Amino acid sequence: MTKLPSFQYHYQSNSRQLDVVLPGISDGIALPLLQKVINLSREKGNSVLAFDYLFFERGEEKSSGLELREEQQTLKDLLAFVHAEEYDHVRFIGKSLGGIVASYFLKNLSPEEQQKYSVIVLGYAKEYIDLRPFAGRIMIIQGEKDKNGGIEEVKKHLAGAVSKDITYFEIPGASHGFSDPVTKAPLYYDQVIEILKRL
Repeated sequence: MTKLPSFQYHYQSNSRQLDVVLPGISDGIALPLLQKVINLSREKGNSVLAFDYLFFERGEEKSSGLELREEQQTLKDLLAFVHAEEYDHVRFIGKSLGGIVASYFLKNLSPEEQQKYSVIVLGYAKEYIDLRPFAGRIMIIQGEKDKNGGIEEVKKHLAGAVSKDITYFEIPGASHGFSDPVTKAPLYYDQVIEILKRL
C-alpha cells in the first residue's frame, strides 16, 4: 500500500452501500458542494468514503498524468482499507476529475465485477472520461453552461455505451462547477443536492 492521503470515512454499521466521494482538481473534499453530498449520503444511512488526492495535498495543481495512475492507486488502496468488498453496493460520486478517476477504475473491472458499482458524475468532462465500457448504472448531472457542453453533448459522447441504465439531468444556467458562469457564485449547489436526493 502506498502513502494514503487525508480522508473521511463515515461508517454506518447497518449500511450495505458505500458512497465514495471523489473531488475535482482544485478544491478537494472541503468544497461546500461535496460536504453537502457527504452529509446527504450519511443522512440516507450509507457509509461514506471521501478523500483528497495526493497531488492536492502536496500543493500541486495538476494530477499525476493522463492515465491518473497515482489517483487510481489511491482509490484502490482506500477501498481496500475500508473493506469495500464487504458492501453489497459501491456508488462513486465524482465531481469532474473524480468522475474521470472513477471511469478509469470501472473500465478495468470485469463485467461481473462492474455489477457491484454505480456512478454519479457531477460535471462530465467528455474529453477525458470514459464510461462507455461500464455496464452498471450511470447518472450524469450537468450544468447547461458547462465548458464541456450541456447534456446533449454528454448524450452524444455516451452513444453506444455498454450500460443501458443511464440517467441524465441538466441544471439550467449552471457552469461546470455548478456556479454562475460570470460571478462564480455557487447558485446551483442546492439544485444538485435536490437531484441527488432522488437517486
